[in-house]
Amino acid sequence: MVKITSKIRVLLIAGAMCAYIAPNALAQAADANEATYHELLQQIADAKISIGQQQVFVANVNARIESLTQQLDGLDDVTKTVAPMLDKMVAGIDAAMKADFPFKMDERGPRLQRMKELVADDTATIGAKYRRVLNVYKIEVNYGQGLEAYKGNHPVSPTVREGDDRYKKDENGNVELNEKTGQKIDIFDGDYLRYGRTAFVYLNNDNSSPLRFDLATREWMALKGSEATEVRHAMRISYGEVAPGVVTAPVFTMP
Repeated sequence: MVKITSKIRVLLIAGAMCAYIAPNALAQAADANEATYHELLQQIADAKISIGQQQVFVANVNARIESLTQQLDGLDDVTKTVAPMLDKMVAGIDAAMKADFPFKMDERGPRLQRMKELVADDTATIGAKYRRVLNVYKIEVNYGQGLEAYKGNHPVSPTVREGDDRYKKDENGNVELNEKTGQKIDIFDGDYLRYGRTAFVYLNNDNSSPLRFDLATREWMALKGSEATEVRHAMRISYGEVAPGVVTAPVFTMP
């Protein structure tokens, strides 16, 4: 019988342990490598998706740039066409206002000037110019409809008022304020009334000095007393003081 010494026994145990541990270590290493491999595959897949998305984005941007480039190329043709048309519209509005009744010129004059300045501005876009001209054009066209009355001074001999004399005062001599706006109430000689673009008249507050503007002579002409009564009635309709009704415009007729 062969005796196994303690040293041999230790060697046999160590060999057995190595035989057991080595396969397990290899298996764990293989599992780790497989996990790393799958992780790399996932990273590659994610990278491909990201690259694909970037390529789509770049393609869309390039397509938009190309579209904008084509639009800009066509803008020169549009500008060449629209710019002369705007100049003609501005000239037409200017000429029409000069030949028109001189109503609300404190509003219409500055509006016309602002439009001219914008159209002449090289830094303004063609769209901004077109919108401004079209807006002024619409406003002027709408003046041809309905009655419109408003306060104003005498067109031939306006009263000169200075300081607080320009404003309405109460019985104690204090300047009155508008209840709605809180603003001082201006005093004017009378009222103007525009019958669309058919007639333009003026009447003093006391119903005296009835006048109509004559387009042919560009002068203010006197109206008959009977016509003044009709004018005052039309003004009250315009101010909403009486119910709407039929009015007669003092139109000049050739003899």
